[in-house]
Amino acid sequence: MGLLHIFRTRVSSFNMSRYSTKPAGRGELVTRSIMVVLASLFFNFTSAMSHANERTVLNLDTAINMALTQDDWLVKSQFEQQRLLALSEGASALPDPTLSIGILNLPTDGFAFDQEPMTQLKVGASQMFPRGDTLALQEAQLQQAANIQPFKRADRRQKVALQTTLLWLDAYQNQASYALVKEAEPLFDKLGDIVSAGYASSVGKANQQDIIRAELELVRLQDRLISLSTQQHSALSKLMQFLRSPDQGATYSGLASDFEAVGELPSEQQLFPKQKRALLTREEDNDHHLYSTLANHPLIVAIDQQISAERIGIDIAEQNFKPQFGVNASYALRDDTPAGNSRADFFSVGMSVSLPLFSSARQDAQVSSSIQLVEATKTEKRLVLRELMAGLKSSIDQYQGASKRLSIYQSQILPQMSQQSDAALKAYTNDLGDFAEVVRAKIAELDTQITVLNIEIAKCKALASIHYYLSDYHLDAERQSQSNQGNGRINND
Repeated sequence: MGLLHIFRTRVSSFNMSRYSTKPAGRGELVTRSIMVVLASLFFNFTSAMSHANERTVLNLDTAINMALTQDDWLVKSQFEQQRLLALSEGASALPDPTLSIGILNLPTDGFAFDQEPMTQLKVGASQMFPRGDTLALQEAQLQQAANIQPFKRADRRQKVALQTTLLWLDAYQNQASYALVKEAEPLFDKLGDIVSAGYASSVGKANQQDIIRAELELVRLQDRLISLSTQQHSALSKLMQFLRSPDQGATYSGLASDFEAVGELPSEQQLFPKQKRALLTREEDNDHHLYSTLANHPLIVAIDQQISAERIGIDIAEQNFKPQFGVNASYALRDDTPAGNSRADFFSVGMSVSLPLFSSARQDAQVSSSIQLVEATKTEKRLVLRELMAGLKSSIDQYQGASKRLSIYQSQILPQMSQQSDAALKAYTNDLGDFAEVVRAKIAELDTQITVLNIEIAKCKALASIHYYLSDYHLDAERQSQSNQGNGRINND
């Protein structure tokens, strides 16, 4: 219930007589002043609505889409995936062969190439082969590592959407609070006029203290307006970091001033899908379903992919127990004898094999290190899963608590505050109440409206957090996002 509606109801309760010959009492003076208040409120409301229509509004969906489009981390992740895939393509290639050339058995007493029969010009080549299936395993490990990036990007998109939503809700909260206080400002201003009129006419109990109190409350409202306006601009500035990259120069600073307001508060359906509503219950037997759902979270699936890649590392370490083979071949050219007789050239071929006789301790350590790395990552997965579960339960508790509080405020507290404000105003107009009590009732009603707004924002934030925790990975969505966002930006770069 807005302040304008409250005063429209109050005015209807007064019986005014324009042609009464009796001296005007304080109630009649207040009634006439209220008519002025209503006219002023209608004028200010119309002006505010006209100004609001001229402002550029930033809706939540628009903000999230812009944040995802401008997120450079997603582009970096795509580069990282392409880098790992490029490495995997070359991981299966054999190491380069070794070419050797040399002169053998050259006599030092004359350095003549044809002097001795053992003098040779030798050209050879050798090729080493990795142990076991090392090359194929390295290729598979790099491909598995590259497959981690899509899951990380899915988690990143959910995190950016959550952070953008929270900042957008902060801006909306300050904007709506500012609107509530701004709507109440003319009321307190006219209340001061009412008291001043009563004090000047020397009718009723109006005194100078009431005038000072009215002016003080008006100044306090103006201070709240300044504070809320500052907070709103600060929230919008924080939100801009996700909507535009700073290296875009004037476009970035211009964007921050383009959006002067945010749109309407999104519905619960927009913040959290209806098909997952059953998971918002907090029964103990629901924990198993929550854990099952969290197991499909992109962050958890990314860790599973990392574990798979590290397990291949164990297989690679075990290949070191296998021997390493190599082949070599050479051709030795000999010159003719000094008498002109021909000499046969030599051709040699051979094979080498490593014997892991003295390196077992090092190889055992490498295998043990790879196993410990896998176990450490498994432990990290359990820690992340516990953290997600704790955050999810906390968000569910916050959502349920905010829902209960909102229901109490809307059904009981807010109507009672409105009735209390009505009663205080009626008592004051009938010379039965105190002006200070009227002001306190007005402020209490305004604070209650702001409290209701804060509870609604807290409920929306809890739903946005729950949506992040219960998000799962969709390959089709990843491919579509990669096609629409990542590839285009990479090509442009």
